[in-house]
Amino acid sequence: MFKIIFNIVFISIAFSQVPCILGDVYVSEGANHGDPEDYIEVYNGGGEECTLAGFQLDDTELLEDFTFGNIILDPGAYWLGYEDAEDSFTSGLSGDGDIIVFADPQGNTLTVILEEALETADEIELSQSFTADGIGCYTMPTPGEANVDCFVFAYGCTDPEAINYDPDANLDNGSCQYSTVSCVLGDVYVSEAANQGDPDDYIEVVNGGTQECTLAGFQLDDSEELEDFTFGNIILFPGDYWLGYENAENSFNSGLSAEGDLVVFADSDGNILTLILDVSMATDDGVELSQSFDIDGFGCYTMPTPGESNADCFEFCILGDLNGDSGWNVLDIVTLANCVLAENCAELEYGCAGDLNGDGGWNVLDIVTLANCILANNCN
Repeated sequence: MFKIIFNIVFISIAFSQVPCILGDVYVSEGANHGDPEDYIEVYNGGGEECTLAGFQLDDTELLEDFTFGNIILDPGAYWLGYEDAEDSFTSGLSGDGDIIVFADPQGNTLTVILEEALETADEIELSQSFTADGIGCYTMPTPGEANVDCFVFAYGCTDPEAINYDPDANLDNGSCQYSTVSCVLGDVYVSEAANQGDPDDYIEVVNGGTQECTLAGFQLDDSEELEDFTFGNIILFPGDYWLGYENAENSFNSGLSAEGDLVVFADSDGNILTLILDVSMATDDGVELSQSFDIDGFGCYTMPTPGESNADCFEFCILGDLNGDSGWNVLDIVTLANCVLAENCAELEYGCAGDLNGDGGWNVLDIVTLANCILANNCN
């Protein structure tokens, strides 16, 4: 007998049997788009603990979506439900606007109106917060926490690339204006390209001129047919880069052959600049080199720097090839012998090719090694 009484008392203490009062508990926040996903927040604004058992939530007055179990809310506490989460609602809240219907077990309802989902210039999706009277406004999301002040809208152009960019604007009003000055071919030029490796094929265009301009109508291809890629209204400030990867969104599609290829860059009037990409090459460490170009189209192999200032030309050392003609002959022996005698091998363009025995210096042993491999025809 005593055991039964004890159990009844225990249950009464553990679970509130006082039902919440609609209006004291109310929908205090909702989100109908973004991250976090759709959610509804219910707040106990009353003065005592109560249960939501039998209360309902839906986005229509049919109230067929979600019925609360014995959810206990202390004064000032929140219930937070995410769409399709366990023990939560399943009706999605439309990003174009919707309603949230909150009802007590007797069928009395409170309805709040969710306006169209909006996001800030920083791509933060706003929530909508409500008072006990159902008056709402857009707010920064605070699911399960005290609501923040209403979001203050500052409409304007939020695109930093626009000529009328407003750094104080937090919502774009479609007023952005862009440069109508077309870039000048030669001031803008292909400054780097890669035809193999990681990163994959890419082409870099730099604005080497002195004014902001648009690439609208310019074209890129690996042939003079210019059927591959046409630029939209891409704005380049002086010193800025456009970087395109093969098959990426808003980029070129023609693959650049690792055996060598062309990069043809044309303005909207059909004037062209053509660069020659040599066969792709890798370092001893397996790094695939890019090829960088100056404003006159002179290029060399470089370490890849996509979208950044080009690195210095990469120095190749083909051991024994002192004159850089990609072969080995008596001229290399003469060049090496002369620089060893003059002690200036380190100053030669291809001086690094003279240290054939790898001892960090240049001496008669290197000359002998080079002469022997040339005679044996096995320098490579």
